[in-house]
Amino acid sequence: MAVREYDAIIVGASFAGLAVARRLRGEVLLLDRNEVGTVQTSACGTPLWVPQAFGVEESVLAVHDRLVLKSPARTTVYDISAVPYCTFDYQKFCRGLLDQCRVRFLRVGVTGLEDGAVVTAEGRFGAPVVVDCSGWRRVLVNGGSIASPTAGFSFGLETRTGIIEDGLILWLDERVIRRGLGWIFPVGRGSLIGLGSYAGDTKLRTSLDRFLATMSEAPTTYHGTYFPNRMLRPTSSRVFAVGDAAGQCLPLTAEGIRPALYFGDQCGRIVQRIIDGADSARDGLAAYRRLVGRYRWAYLQLGLGQLLASGLPSRWFSGVAALANRWPLKDYWWPRYGNFGRFEDAGGARGVGGRPGVGGSWAAVR
Repeated sequence: MAVREYDAIIVGASFAGLAVARRLRGEVLLLDRNEVGTVQTSACGTPLWVPQAFGVEESVLAVHDRLVLKSPARTTVYDISAVPYCTFDYQKFCRGLLDQCRVRFLRVGVTGLEDGAVVTAEGRFGAPVVVDCSGWRRVLVNGGSIASPTAGFSFGLETRTGIIEDGLILWLDERVIRRGLGWIFPVGRGSLIGLGSYAGDTKLRTSLDRFLATMSEAPTTYHGTYFPNRMLRPTSSRVFAVGDAAGQCLPLTAEGIRPALYFGDQCGRIVQRIIDGADSARDGLAAYRRLVGRYRWAYLQLGLGQLLASGLPSRWFSGVAALANRWPLKDYWWPRYGNFGRFEDAGGARGVGGRPGVGGSWAAVR
């Protein structure tokens, strides 16, 4: 069977894949089994500067300058106005990114790599550069195997309700969920309410329904997914892995959108240099591994926080978390966390270069 050749192939057209694609110029193929922006698996919350930097501000639904952590022992309110958060419309965000791309999009399932070619139901496609942005399935990195993950993965389930809240709310209560957390994320008219299990427990529907009942709310439709809570290999052979495919979701907070966009944007810069002939594929893969490696210490810190959150009684951990709301810690950790991956301009589609965030630090380059 003939193999159609491209300059680069990207598998997966959500946050990571679109962030890579919008940086690229040339014959680029973007593959996904779903239409762009149609399958939401996330609560879609991120710092406000993210949609602003990526030129998709119109997707923002609500802006929040406070974070509330609730537990049986106490309620702690964090002022996050230094780096406000927002919730956004997934479809508008993704379609806005796609509009900035100059790629061929093909809706098709990918089954793996064979003799260097990406295998799909529509045929085989080849390229000197291949990027796996297929999420936890890691369809290329895993050689086509998409068995349910075990160790190193969390699982979240959520539903949309009519509850209107002021600010983002996190719940730590083993009576609601053991070794995990709950959340309420306002999205304009209503809120997304969910539970996340650090242990990867997928049987969360009963617990979520019970959680909703305490607020006299009924679920609508459910959506959920696995997400990694530890870093995985950023490359495999000649394949770049970005986002959940590389384990870049942040431990403890389970925030995966921002890392997917940041590492996707940086990977796209590297891939474009390969397409332009400025770097070899081997050098590009090494540069990407070095970039990701500079953040391992930050991920280890958050991983330790997740171990404490899942291992300590919720009243103990909430006491530790309350200390973070006292000076000088409260003026230190949130700006560093909220600015993770920040760079001065992500406007790749407009040809504007940006400087990457300082490797291994949560600080912005400002």
